[in-house]
Amino acid sequence: MAPPFGLLYLASALERAGFSTRLVHESMNSVRAAALAEEIVAGRPLLVGISSFTGPSLRSSLQLSQAIKRISAVPVVWGGLHATMLPEQTLANRAVDVAVMAEGEETIVDLARLCEAGELTPRALAAMPGVAYRDDGTARTNNWRPYIRDLDRYRPAWHLLDIERYLYRGTYIYSALGSKVSDLKIATVMTSRGCPGRCGYCYNQFVNHGSFRAHSVTHALAEINDLAHNHGVTAVVFEDDCLFADKKRAIEIIHGLPVRWAASIRADYLARWGEPFIADLAAHNCFELRIGAESGSQRVLDLMSKGITVDQVRRSVNLCLEHNINVLLGFMCGVPGETWADTLETLDLIDELERQGASVAAGPAFFFPYPGTPMFDEAVRLGFHPPADIDEWAIGWGPGQPLPPYADRRARLVGFYRIMAEHRDTTSLRAPFFARLLQWLARYRWRKRFFGLPLDYYVPRAGLRLMRRIGLTKLTGAIYKD
Repeated sequence: MAPPFGLLYLASALERAGFSTRLVHESMNSVRAAALAEEIVAGRPLLVGISSFTGPSLRSSLQLSQAIKRISAVPVVWGGLHATMLPEQTLANRAVDVAVMAEGEETIVDLARLCEAGELTPRALAAMPGVAYRDDGTARTNNWRPYIRDLDRYRPAWHLLDIERYLYRGTYIYSALGSKVSDLKIATVMTSRGCPGRCGYCYNQFVNHGSFRAHSVTHALAEINDLAHNHGVTAVVFEDDCLFADKKRAIEIIHGLPVRWAASIRADYLARWGEPFIADLAAHNCFELRIGAESGSQRVLDLMSKGITVDQVRRSVNLCLEHNINVLLGFMCGVPGETWADTLETLDLIDELERQGASVAAGPAFFFPYPGTPMFDEAVRLGFHPPADIDEWAIGWGPGQPLPPYADRRARLVGFYRIMAEHRDTTSLRAPFFARLLQWLARYRWRKRFFGLPLDYYVPRAGLRLMRRIGLTKLTGAIYKD
């Protein structure tokens, strides 16, 4: 549901500096990448900036970069999480000329000015903080820029995209297992960056180094008021990593909101601040809080350096439900050091909290180690082999992930079977009988905690591959789509 905030903020910075920009935010394949590359090059841009997120979307980023490089020498600049975490490996692909690390608003303007002057050279880049570049075939990585403290200098350049594409009505919030708010028109907003938490699996550990920066209360409310008055928005979802890192600021925003809202919050915050705090949120139009519970095993929470307890998760859920606030919980399994007994504690906690009325997001997700985080280092120590290039990092999440040697084989399919078991509607599918059969098996597996011999996972996929091979693409596509 989230719009491309990174691109929108970069465009704001470029326009402030006097440059014109064009934004593209869409799905990509090799055919579309080739066509889009032609359109881009025809416009004779100074540079092309491409966002990179570690995971499946990397393939689209790489396809577009390669398509551009096949027909033009225009500089291709990658930014975002992947370029920040692995700049040298990113530059190993010749389709990328420069990698921007961490926040890019100031860096992208400096790069545009160099391109405008025809001076995008290794010598000039060597003096620019926040970039990695090639010098005579060797990747060079400069120091990062200081974090931007005055975020109010920038705001998303919404006029460059169709904002209505990113406003939702009659949908679930964040997850199909969360709140369904059919009477609301919902926008996603981001009012701060970073998180002071020390969770060992989180990209914030490397990208933001535990820092927290935020728009002023006035700036945040002005943006939300604009969405309400000019676009009919009646609810917002805060996509901040940690909205309540500055409790006083967050409360001021919430008290000034003209719409209903949902946000993420840590379980220890809720448990510590207690009844008066949650009552205040409920009185000021909160309809859902998202909590990263992560595990039902205290031992695993400690391995993660999560900084919360299982009892705090339980207390947080109870507080929310007592005040008619839906709570959506996220869990994961397959982390380094986790045993199957730990995983079963997580599944038991999920069932316990759902019986009380809480919502649990699709999953539990199967852990994937992000470079630069403590748990990545631990995963490598226990035998995880990091991908060697961009293509290998563009793996699908979930059951398709490679199984690292430290993870129990059963844990990889837990999330898949739970999604199958919780699917809300099978009547609209092309093959509802088979869907119901698979759902019955998934519910049985979840109830019995039996995730071995996964023929009901592999056999249907083998059948789909066979149908594609013999040309039954219409049926195959329908099954995938539903």
